[in-house]
Amino acid sequence: MPNYLPEDFIEEVRVANEITDVLSEYLTLKPKGKNYFGLCPFHNEKTPSFSVDPEKQLYHCFGCGAGGNVFTFIMDQERLDFIDSVKFLAQRKGIPLPGSIESPQDEETRKHKEQLYRLNREAALYYHENLLSHHGRHALEYLKSRGIDQRIIKTFGIGYAPRSWDSTKNYLLSKGFDKQLLTETGLILEKNQREYDRFRDRIMFPIIDHRDRVVGFGGRVLDDSAPKYLNSPESPIFNKGSVLFGLNLARKRRPIESFIIVEGYLDVITLHRFGIYNGVASLGTALTPDQARLMRRYAQNIYTAYDGDTAGQKATLRGLDILKSVGCNVRVIVFPKGMDPDDILVNHGIEYFNKLMNNAMTITDFKLDRLQAQYDLDNQEEKVEFTTKAVRILTDVDNLLERDIYIQRLNNLTGFRPELLYRYVEQVENRGGKPGLKKNKIGNNRHTTPIRKARIHIAANIKAEMHLIRLMASDEEMAKRIINRLGDLRFDDPIHNKVADIIKELIARDVGLNPAQVLNYVQDDKLRGKITEIFEIEMEYDNVDRYIDDCIGELRRSQLEKRRNYLMEQISRMDEMQEHNSIEYKNLVEELSAINRMTKLDPFGKEEVM
Repeated sequence: MPNYLPEDFIEEVRVANEITDVLSEYLTLKPKGKNYFGLCPFHNEKTPSFSVDPEKQLYHCFGCGAGGNVFTFIMDQERLDFIDSVKFLAQRKGIPLPGSIESPQDEETRKHKEQLYRLNREAALYYHENLLSHHGRHALEYLKSRGIDQRIIKTFGIGYAPRSWDSTKNYLLSKGFDKQLLTETGLILEKNQREYDRFRDRIMFPIIDHRDRVVGFGGRVLDDSAPKYLNSPESPIFNKGSVLFGLNLARKRRPIESFIIVEGYLDVITLHRFGIYNGVASLGTALTPDQARLMRRYAQNIYTAYDGDTAGQKATLRGLDILKSVGCNVRVIVFPKGMDPDDILVNHGIEYFNKLMNNAMTITDFKLDRLQAQYDLDNQEEKVEFTTKAVRILTDVDNLLERDIYIQRLNNLTGFRPELLYRYVEQVENRGGKPGLKKNKIGNNRHTTPIRKARIHIAANIKAEMHLIRLMASDEEMAKRIINRLGDLRFDDPIHNKVADIIKELIARDVGLNPAQVLNYVQDDKLRGKITEIFEIEMEYDNVDRYIDDCIGELRRSQLEKRRNYLMEQISRMDEMQEHNSIEYKNLVEELSAINRMTKLDPFGKEEVM
């Protein structure tokens, strides 16, 4: 945890943001016993295994092992670092940030951006009110003709920019906003020493980021004039390559199993009209890596649903590799030529759209289909050229079983023998240095031996360590007693030692101690999940002091046992080397005898009869 965040401030924010309240904004939780359960947001599941413990202020998934406190949940869901997650939750509860967090320059930048967000929000309200007034009557009629009713208008905050050169400017200036801010967001333009509204006589779609802030606008004409769509320019709060239209709504539907990427505002809106709430649009531009990573924060499964025309197919191809590169599972919904999602849903209904979605292609299938459409496979030269390019596509298929399916497909299409195609794929990989099948020195494919999964058995000493950690984290006085009884004894498991060190540090700083606070110091996701699991252990004992002594006794016995085994190995080695008379040998034997007496074992490892 960064040491320049005041710990009392962090704890104030954590306590103010009760974990059940915060997590309920992201998923549906139902009480069960003393905890709450829901579907895990970190992996796909049908039976709830995600547990929230309001007493300890922790969450833990019994399915995937994820775990942590309210800060780590926000870090994962909003993809923020620790400091920004604290700021996020402080803002949620209206807790002012201490001056030590931000430099004067940072504070000035933050306040300036907040002004821009407020300005855009005020502009969005103005446009929305205009749409519902007599000024926007014709715009409202146009929307109704497209099947967009009041519910959808309210959901997306759709508005109307009047057919005026300065009405938006005058309204916002009357609200006390500086003209420079209007220029900075692009709401007004300056030309020939004159300012005028950028958006005039257009349907207005507020562009809202995933944190529910209005960052810009998209304006659509009501006729056939150009440009059909006009977007806000880049600004300190708007980068169109890092925002997705509709994501602010889609991310609130929990659990998020997938996203459907479409081309424009109206496509997303039409999906909502037909009860499909996971649609997003890339603002009319090619998909960017930032947008792909933004989706991957919330869901791994992505469907592309670009228009069926040539431009839409090209846009699909550009986006596929970007999505795959950030770890998405991608499928392509293919529409009949010249049709888009709006056409399909309006003219053919939800059933037909669902059918197309269920038949969505894999990346490889789509690429091969697109490639095949460019060649006449009855022509020998074109067949060779097609196969050459198809093989390059197959080098991106890492799964050998999946690759075999495509090899068979190429065999059926071209007649080239499967063994020849396999050899050609390997040649292309080796020449291009692509990952995939590698050859060993004798030229055969390298095979990996399946790893047998060993049955995990928690040794008694490890169990004792876990229970001591669980007790230490629950109460400061308990922790002090255990630390005092442990003395210089260290745990065998490095994770347990790490937690013990954190607890000691918290006690030394006199900042209070609880399980949720300990996790502030653990940044690794897997490690945090393991520690959370320890904190959730249910324990039973009659006398806690006696139980602590039993656990510590088990630790000492285990460490003596390890030392005994080491001594026996050394003595055996020296026996073989005929070193019986050395001082080192005599010292080892003497230490072994002492340990044997302490552990009530004879030199042969048998328990003595008492």
